[in-house]
Amino acid sequence: MLDIHVVSHTHWDREWYLTHEQFRFRLVALVDRLLDLLDADPSYKHFHLDGQTIVLEDYLEIRPEQEPRLRAAIKEGRILIGPWYVMPDEFLVTGESLVRNLVLGHRISRRFGTPMPVGYLPDLFGHVGQMPQIWRQFGLDNTILWRGFGGPNAEYWWQAPDGSRVLMMHLPPEGYCNATRIVFDPDQEMARAAEKVDYERGRTCTGQALLMNGVDHVEPQAAIPALIERLSSIAGQRATHSTLPAYVAAVRSAVERDRPELETVVGELRSGTDYANLLPGVLSARVYLKQQNAHVQTLLESYAEPLSVFASLVGARYPAGELRHAWKTLLQNHPHDSICGCSIDAVHEENMTRFARAAQVGDAVVETALDAIADTVPAGPPGCVRALVFNVDALERAQVVDAFIDLPIDSAEPWRRVDAQALDRPVAFWPRDAAITEVVGPDGQRVEFQILGEEQVVSHVMSRSETPWALNVRRLHVLWWAPALPPCGYAAFDLRIGGPEETPGVQPGPADAAAGARPNRASSYGRRLVTAGERFAESERLRLSVNDEGTFEVTDKSTGFTYRGAASLEDVGEVGDEYNYSPPASDRRVTTADARVKSVTRLCAGPLRATFHVDLELPLPCSASADRRRRAPEKVAVPVSIDATLDAGSPRVAFAVSVDNRASDHRLRILFPTGAPQVDGARADTAFDVVTRPARVPMPRTIKNEAPVSSAPMISVVDAGDDTTGASVIARGLMEYEIVGEPPAIALTLVRAVGDLSRNDLTTRPSGHAGPPVATPAAQCIGRHRFEMAFEPHGPAPTSGALLASARAHNIPPRVVVARRPEGTSPLARSFLRIDPGAGDLVLSALKRGEDGASVIVRLFNPGDEEAYATLRMDGSVHQAFAVNFLEERHGKLAEESGAIALRLTPHQIQTIEIVRETVERDLM
Repeated sequence: MLDIHVVSHTHWDREWYLTHEQFRFRLVALVDRLLDLLDADPSYKHFHLDGQTIVLEDYLEIRPEQEPRLRAAIKEGRILIGPWYVMPDEFLVTGESLVRNLVLGHRISRRFGTPMPVGYLPDLFGHVGQMPQIWRQFGLDNTILWRGFGGPNAEYWWQAPDGSRVLMMHLPPEGYCNATRIVFDPDQEMARAAEKVDYERGRTCTGQALLMNGVDHVEPQAAIPALIERLSSIAGQRATHSTLPAYVAAVRSAVERDRPELETVVGELRSGTDYANLLPGVLSARVYLKQQNAHVQTLLESYAEPLSVFASLVGARYPAGELRHAWKTLLQNHPHDSICGCSIDAVHEENMTRFARAAQVGDAVVETALDAIADTVPAGPPGCVRALVFNVDALERAQVVDAFIDLPIDSAEPWRRVDAQALDRPVAFWPRDAAITEVVGPDGQRVEFQILGEEQVVSHVMSRSETPWALNVRRLHVLWWAPALPPCGYAAFDLRIGGPEETPGVQPGPADAAAGARPNRASSYGRRLVTAGERFAESERLRLSVNDEGTFEVTDKSTGFTYRGAASLEDVGEVGDEYNYSPPASDRRVTTADARVKSVTRLCAGPLRATFHVDLELPLPCSASADRRRRAPEKVAVPVSIDATLDAGSPRVAFAVSVDNRASDHRLRILFPTGAPQVDGARADTAFDVVTRPARVPMPRTIKNEAPVSSAPMISVVDAGDDTTGASVIARGLMEYEIVGEPPAIALTLVRAVGDLSRNDLTTRPSGHAGPPVATPAAQCIGRHRFEMAFEPHGPAPTSGALLASARAHNIPPRVVVARRPEGTSPLARSFLRIDPGAGDLVLSALKRGEDGASVIVRLFNPGDEEAYATLRMDGSVHQAFAVNFLEERHGKLAEESGAIALRLTPHQIQTIEIVRETVERDLM
C-alpha cells in the first residue's frame, strides 16, 4: 500500500522580482481567500504557510481584524506555521544568525499555536554541515530539503560532523512543486497525478509519497479534496490531504518498523547540480550586501550583546528590547532572495536601509554599554585622558590599539551658557597645541604609541538634561601597544597630555612628507617594533615590500619563505546573471601586470604601524559585446587603490582595496599566494565549524542543469597550503573564494558585475532561467567600493581553532571609550568572563542575556577533530550553571566549583551554557 500525502502550500519569497510591499499585497489576498476556503470547505483540511512566521506579521499589519480567524485556524492545525522567522540562505549568514532566526520563529509560532516540528529547507541554495546538529538542538529529528544533493531516493539519514543525525526527506528534482499543476486541466488531472505518484513510488523505500501542491506565491487550489478522493479510489494506494508533520511521522514510523538500509549523507550539501541547480553565483552577487550583513552581524554578536552583558554586571539595564528589534530588522534581510543579491534593484535598496537601521540600534547599544562601564572606572589623573580598551573575545590579546581620541578645545557655541550640573559627564578642555606625550598601561608601565593624524571637528555632547552642546574638538588618530588585553574585559590606559615641546618620537621624513602622508609622531622607548624604508616595512614577524607593478611580497620570518605577488588583481568577462557566473565564449583576462601604477606612497613608518598606498588604473573592457560572446573592444580606466598595513606584533598584513568600478559585465578578484607548489584542498569557516573542501572540482563531459564550480563560500577565513607552507586570507563580508592558478593562489571575488536577475543563455546553466528575466542595472555595481582583508602566512597548517582565533582577532578589534567620572571605583583591568583553555579548540559564538530571564547565556563550539576542555569563570559569584539547547531549555546541570564551570566539548559540538548568578537568583526569588 502506497500512502500519498498531498500537502497544499505556498512558497513565499517575501521580496524578489517584486518588492516586499508588492508581494504583501498578494499575500493579503492569499490569506483572505485561504481563511474563506477553510471556513467554507471542511474537506479542505490543511495549508502549509512555508515555514516562515514573518508572513503572519506581514499579513496582520494590514488585516489586524483577521487575527481571531487566523489564530483559530492555526490552533486547529489547519494552517501550519514555523519553525523559521524567515527562510534564509545558510552559507551567507553566521551560525548565530541561523539560531536567532529559528528562536524568533519559535517564539512567534508559540504566540499563535505550535511551531511545525519539521526542519523545512525547501529552496535554500545548499546546506551547511552543522544543520542536523542545529535541528537537534531545536528538538527536531528530521529535515525536508531539495538543493545541494543529487541522490535519487526520497529518504536518507543526514549526519553533522559531531555525529548528530536527522531523518532526511529529499524532494524530487522539481523541488517543492511536483503537484502544483495537476488540477488545472480536469481531462488530464488523473494522468498528471499518476505520473507524479509513480515517480514517487519509485523513490520511496517507506511506502510514503509526498505530493507538494504549491509553488512560489500561489494560492490554495479548491479542487484538491476532489483529487484526493479520486486518488484514493485506485487500488494499492490511499491519499490524504496531509501535512508535512504527518508525512514525516509516517516515514519515521516506517523506518522504525521496517529498518530499511537508508544511506547516510555526512556534512555540507553543495553538489547534485544535475539534480537541482545550486546557483552558486549568489555568493558574489552584490557583494556590498554581504559586507553590510557581516558588519551588522559582528556588531550585534560580538559587540552589542557581550558589552551589554558586561554593563549589566556593573548595574546597567540590559537592553533586551532594543537588541530584539535590531536582530529582527537584520533577519528581515536574510531571506535567500534578499541576502543572496538575486532580486530586483528596488529590493536591495530596501535591504541597505534595513542594514542601516539595524546598525544604528547596534551602535547606540554599544555606546550606551561602553559609557555605563566607563562610568564605574575613575577618570584619569590630572593632565591625562584615561582610555578603556575593551576586548570582547574570550582570548587574551597583545596587540596594537587603534583609537580616535577627542580633545575638546572650546565651545562651538560661545554665546551659550551650559551648567556643568546638567551634563551626564564632565567635559575637560585642552590647549590648542596640547599633545600626547606618553601612554601608560594599567600596570603603570609606559607603552609605545604613534599618532597617525588629527583633524578639527565639531562634536556634540549629549545629555539627558540638556540639549546637545557643540564643541570644537581636536580628534587624534592614535595607536598604542597593549601588552595584555583581558579576555571579555578591559584595560585602562592613561594618555598624558602635555605641550608640543614634550612630544617624543620621530618627525616625518621626506617620504612621509609627500602628498597624503600622515603625521608620524611616536614614542618607541628604544624598542622600534616596526621599521620602514621607502618601499619596505619590517616587524619581528614579517617583512613587507612593494613591487613595481603594485603587488606585494611578504616574508614569513619564522619559516624564511617569501610569498610573491600578494594582492594581485585579475579581471575576466562575465555574461551570467545574479545566480550564476558565466564567461563569454572568447574572454580577455586583465591583471595587475596590465595596470598603470600611478604612485606608491608610504603613509606611516612605525614604530607600531607602517602603511603603503598604491594607486593604479586597470584598463578594463567597458562591457560585454552586443552579442555577449566576448568583451567589448572599448576600454575604461578603473581606478584602484591598495593600502597594505603591517602592525607590530601582528602575524598578518592587512589590506584595504578601493575600487571605482566603471565597467560592466566583468568579475574582479584579488589573489594571494598559498606558498605551496600544489594544493589539494582548502579550509574555510562556515556555521559553527571549519570545513575542508577540494581545491578543484572536476568538470563533467556534459552539463545537464548547471556546471559544478570550484568557487566556494566562506564566512571570514580561508586557508590553503601543504604540509610545510601555507597561508590564510581573512576577509570582512567577502564570501566567495577559489583556489586558482599554478602555483596555487587564493582568489577572493570583489566585484561580479551583471545586469540581469536571470538569463536563459548561460553556458554554465544550460537548464535555462533561474528566475524571471528582469533587468537589474544596479547589480553591475558601478561606483566606489571598499574591501578589507588580511593575508597571514604560516608554516604547517594551524588548527581550526587557531584559524578562527586569528580571524576573530582581525575582524573583532578592541573598542575604546574614555572614562570621565572621577567617582568611579572599578579596577583598571578586568575580565567579566574568561575561558581558560585546557586542550583542544573552543570558539566563543555568543555571550548574551537569556531570552526570557536574567541568566547569562554563553555559546561555544569546538571546530576541531579532538575533544576540547576548558574552565569558564565569571566575574562575581555563580549560583548554578546548566547545559541548555538553542531554545535555552535546560537539559543538564553543569559542575561548578568556586565559580569555575568545567567544560568538555566533543569534536564539532556546539554547547550553550546558562549561568545563573547568585545576585540574579536572589532578585528572582
